[in-house]
Amino acid sequence: MGIDEVSRTWTRLGEEDPMWAVLTDADKAGGKWRAEDFLATGAAEIATVLARLDELGVAPGRSTALDFGCGAGRLSHGLAAAGFGDVLGLDISPTMLAAARRTVTAPACRFEQVHGADLAGVPSDSVDLVYSCRVLQHVPPALAHGYVREFHRVVRPGGVVVFQLPTAPARTAAGLALRVLPEPVAVRLRRGMEMHGTPERRVRELVASLGARVVTADPDTSAGPRWQSRLYVTTTDR
Repeated sequence: MGIDEVSRTWTRLGEEDPMWAVLTDADKAGGKWRAEDFLATGAAEIATVLARLDELGVAPGRSTALDFGCGAGRLSHGLAAAGFGDVLGLDISPTMLAAARRTVTAPACRFEQVHGADLAGVPSDSVDLVYSCRVLQHVPPALAHGYVREFHRVVRPGGVVVFQLPTAPARTAAGLALRVLPEPVAVRLRRGMEMHGTPERRVRELVASLGARVVTADPDTSAGPRWQSRLYVTTTDR
């Protein structure tokens, strides 16, 4: 799957059921997410992440935040609610961005489309916090790793990058089933969403190559029960 196919998939999902595609819940499929409940999950997630950064001693400034793969704006809203004065939500899908603009009314939030394999419109050293969750797992690893490089380009010295990636299928019955299930079948079951993992060792090597350090790689459940996943917190003093 290349970037054009990724864009087509998420443009279709943004047309069909954008909130469910962003935060899949069997009880919410078919347009059953209420906007206020959907946005409340984003505020709660961001509050939890910021509390974890405080605990780790790497709390970022609250000037500018970047929500990569913003979808319908759930986490952009959460970042604005947490006090970030300028929140940039980026997404590859125009229909998801349209949903975000309809759903999120916070003045601090603005939404723009990513058109390629980089973040060319975002200046280097301009962002206090980059956050991306339930996003990179849906794009091919080479593309995901390129975006991680861009996260570290745009973050300010001393800023923080937080991103989630699966590492491998889980060592459970569900994970074993995933290993033997033909990939085209798995993709159809996920309504076209692909899933990809990167071993933690490889992610740590990538971050180190960018002059940054991994502060922690917390176990994470965002990829669902069939995958092992990590939430990486990185920073740089460049």
